[in-house]
Amino acid sequence: MKKLFFGFCLLIGLASCGNGKRNTEVQEAQSLPQDTTVTVDTLCVAESTISTPGDESIVPVAADESFADFLYNFALDEKLQLRRILFPLPCHLDNRKDSIHEESWKHDPLFSHDEFYTMLSDTMDDTELEKDTSLTHVKIERIELKTRKMKRYHFERLEGLWTLKAIDETFLPEERKGLKDFYTFYERFASDSLFQAEHTADPLPFVAPDPEDEFQILKTTLKKEQWFTFQPKLPMEYLTNINYGQRLKKNSRTRVIELRGFGNGFNNALFFRFRNGAWKLTRFEDLSN
Repeated sequence: MKKLFFGFCLLIGLASCGNGKRNTEVQEAQSLPQDTTVTVDTLCVAESTISTPGDESIVPVAADESFADFLYNFALDEKLQLRRILFPLPCHLDNRKDSIHEESWKHDPLFSHDEFYTMLSDTMDDTELEKDTSLTHVKIERIELKTRKMKRYHFERLEGLWTLKAIDETFLPEERKGLKDFYTFYERFASDSLFQAEHTADPLPFVAPDPEDEFQILKTTLKKEQWFTFQPKLPMEYLTNINYGQRLKKNSRTRVIELRGFGNGFNNALFFRFRNGAWKLTRFEDLSN
């Protein structure tokens, strides 16, 4: 009984010492001048904030404000992709309606494995739509140039989170009578250098960062032979498009194809115009950084 009482007293004494030490530390910290630098164990802090791949924490809340930021994570992160698909996912492919369940879904990298992706519009003003944080619907489109078939991924922002809701296929509409089909023209333009030369303005207006001042834009022209030196690698089999709501009018006489790197700063734009019965490249921009 005496041993038990002695042990109880010892335990109380140790606790009192510990509390006293902590109180002293608190008082010392409070008495430090405001400009005193306190050393923090950054290793402990880092370990407490580490996120494993697939954790929701790797996607900041702000990333869902911009569809482009969300898309980057959706394409690369397999676990996140599964969480951002509304299963069973309606699919209308090859004239057959079906649905995909979660256990059957295979990770879709979209165009993240490509050197770049493309965006299509009638004018550059249309591309400003991607900066609109109030958007609730966006479509990703993959256009097969030979078959004219277009596969579409339908995304919707649900309770603030971008989510894939459906996948379908459709065919491109025919161009207006008398206006030659742009996709037929582009397929040949990308693969036939002689045809490309014949359908490129000479001289070709060219816009790029000033090599002597990166904050300035240089506007000049390229001779036809210079175009083949500066031209980017053009996609030949398919084009992609992130449709933020811009409409590609089938009777439009202008087309813009933007080539954008997937998170690497690559950014080119090709401007085409239908004039005198033919499509022609009339301007080239290289605003890569």
